[in-house]
Amino acid sequence: MTRKQLYAASRVSDNTPIFATFDVETIGLGGECVLSQAYIMGKAYYFKENPVDNLIDLIIQYPEPFVHYAHHAQYDWRYILPRLIERGFDVDLSLRTDTDIYQIAITTEQGKVIMRDSLALINSSLDKLTESLCPEMRKGFIDFENVTFDIENTEHIEYAVRDVISLYMALVRFNSLLIEHFGISVGHTTAGTALKAWMNTLDNEVFNPSQWNEREQFIREGYYGGLVFLTRNDLIENGGEPVADTFDINSSYPAVMCEFGVPYGTPFKSLNYKSGFPGVYRVVVKTPDDLQIPILPSRDDKGSMRWVRGTFETVVTNYELIYALEQGYEIFEVKEGYYFPETVYPFADVIGKCKYIRTKYKGQALEFVAKLIQNSLYGKFGSRRERLKVIRANSDDDLTGANPLDETGYFWVKKEFNDEMLCLPEWAVFITAHARLRLIKTAYDVGVEHVVYGDTDSLTLLRSADYSKIDQGAEYGQFKLEKTWASFRAIAPKVYSGELIGGGYKGAIKGVSKKYLKKNPEKWAELQMLGQIEGSSLSLPSLQVALKKGVKAATELKRKSSALVNSVNWELQGERVYPKIKK
Repeated sequence: MTRKQLYAASRVSDNTPIFATFDVETIGLGGECVLSQAYIMGKAYYFKENPVDNLIDLIIQYPEPFVHYAHHAQYDWRYILPRLIERGFDVDLSLRTDTDIYQIAITTEQGKVIMRDSLALINSSLDKLTESLCPEMRKGFIDFENVTFDIENTEHIEYAVRDVISLYMALVRFNSLLIEHFGISVGHTTAGTALKAWMNTLDNEVFNPSQWNEREQFIREGYYGGLVFLTRNDLIENGGEPVADTFDINSSYPAVMCEFGVPYGTPFKSLNYKSGFPGVYRVVVKTPDDLQIPILPSRDDKGSMRWVRGTFETVVTNYELIYALEQGYEIFEVKEGYYFPETVYPFADVIGKCKYIRTKYKGQALEFVAKLIQNSLYGKFGSRRERLKVIRANSDDDLTGANPLDETGYFWVKKEFNDEMLCLPEWAVFITAHARLRLIKTAYDVGVEHVVYGDTDSLTLLRSADYSKIDQGAEYGQFKLEKTWASFRAIAPKVYSGELIGGGYKGAIKGVSKKYLKKNPEKWAELQMLGQIEGSSLSLPSLQVALKKGVKAATELKRKSSALVNSVNWELQGERVYPKIKK
């Protein structure tokens, strides 16, 4: 096995970039580009004439080791990428997801020029990012939803230039804190950076990644996300008195990574899920008829995660099976399974360091960095081997199985499979399973009848619940009281509205823009009373659509918030909400 196929400290590279930043300003969302700006080598630039071409001409003067960042560059790409193609540059694209371009690389006579999306590195708004990392140079604010950008307005120009300077300062500080406290420089993405930070703590430990085969394919079937549920969707209130509380788990995923460890070693076939070893099993199970908070996830015919009642087949961990059995599930058949001979605890150092930093430097930039590292690591191990690859066709063979990305035929998209990718899906499987179980077990301990709503790492409980059964405290993995409600209504998964003790509404909404609710806070009360609201928001075509059909201005659309009838998992029966029965 080569060094490239190992998780080991020796693999951590330290290629610190020279940071540069850029941005474009447009007349409205998706409108004409009227200004571009950049910050390179301590100097700010802005261009009113031919803003895109002048920006390109500036950037190509600074090839690697310069890396040019724009925040949420998916927007900027729609103006820059077509011009790069039209001007005949040799362009390569890198995707973070199937639809998200995080890097553009240009080959020039001066060398390779790299542009990246800093949102892939730090998934936060520019305002929050600069507030956390460089509050002395925080992003400015002008309400451009109600004010048109004016290139003759000095304040507007200063606002635009401040954006690139503040992003630069935030990135430099982010990188310097990584170097000082984690011994690494930035990666391409948040998860990649977190992986480097972890590997740099391994010392002499070496972990071999998974090998692609039928066994890995089977294990991946047991990798699911968080549980989001509700048990009722009526309005709960009592004349302004407290009726419910929301408790959050402190650092849920980092906690279980340290507490329970992860399986390791060559797995062995087994049907004995009670063997005491961590394992993954394909089983046929039957839930209790009155099940409200499910324990075992499953998949539909398309492979999507589902929560159901009744009799169904699923692939889950032995820990989930054992707890489900205790709570009234029946296991009809164990069809196949694998157990792992070892449990290892490789995250104590990196999570311990993050925890120490977050305690000592609370509210400071370093805490922001540590939180990103600890929360982004686990998902890297479950990375999909199959991705969409953007290619340029050099022959007919290159086009086999490919689809055009843009109308010019310059870029094509093709599925690519990487059987050499570094991943350990069993780690992601067990980390997420343990996190779900912590939430579910607490819900069952206090009594399902007292639980109103749950979402990944939080529970909203009626005041009738016995709070002594909740492990409360400030440690990772313990629950903390987050909100106390004078009224509360769970409406659908990811949709709820409540009035806090002391005044003011809080909630979650799916289907309607959060910006709309920020401008119309009275809609929270309407959502609570009616169960659904309609809101307007600007809709911008995706980058792929912009590349195919040209840049189009955003249009205003009216959308309704999601309701329980839209759910694929949940249904109302009488006064209670239940998982749908598996068909």
